[in-house]
Amino acid sequence: MTTHPARSTHPIQLMLPGQAAAPEGPIDPFMMYVLHHGFRRDLADFAATVPVTPIDDARTWRALARRWTMFGHALHHHHVGEDFELWPLLLERCDTTEQAVLAAMESEHDEIDPLLEECSEGFARMTGHADDATRAALADALRRAEAVLGRHLAHEETDAIAIVQRRMTPYDWNAFEEKMAKRAGLAETLRTSPLMAKGLAGPDRDAVYARIPAVLRLMIALGGPRFRRLDNRAFYYNPR
Repeated sequence: MTTHPARSTHPIQLMLPGQAAAPEGPIDPFMMYVLHHGFRRDLADFAATVPVTPIDDARTWRALARRWTMFGHALHHHHVGEDFELWPLLLERCDTTEQAVLAAMESEHDEIDPLLEECSEGFARMTGHADDATRAALADALRRAEAVLGRHLAHEETDAIAIVQRRMTPYDWNAFEEKMAKRAGLAETLRTSPLMAKGLAGPDRDAVYARIPAVLRLMIALGGPRFRRLDNRAFYYNPR
């Protein structure tokens, strides 16, 4: 009699370009991975665009500053949700090794925040009194932010999500995502949801759109035209 290995009942994990890992388990944290993809893409676009945007193109600098604010709000919401909702829940269930990983997550957030503020100040100066030195300093801050955030996202995807898979149930995860949605609110979700979908194409886009609820697909569609107008103006000189 031939026997076959038991099939896993775990969901197929989403793996997007640039993502470091997708630990297996009962949770499908695909929105986490979609957000991470968006954060990586945005910082790469900012880092590539700022050094080549002409100093005297005030309209583009204003668009870049607005687009940076949108990115910053999305990242801040993501990190606050983790720090106040996700990590505290997990800490109650973790062993000491896992607790050290979660402590590192919070300390990495603390490392990222001053870099983001430095970039925000740089964009504000470029919309007021633009010059070569300010643009160069902003470009340097963006490169550093891209590197630090990239390391953090990889650490989270590799180690923190593995803890999520071991210590949480699908019910726990769904409750966490519902809290995150309430924190964002409808207006913010409508404004930023197209950011999540930007750059997804082919099988990656199909895999994401098969998972997201119809209401979010609708908000992406409704918010898309306004988002693309800003995005296209902000990254008009993007060489990527």
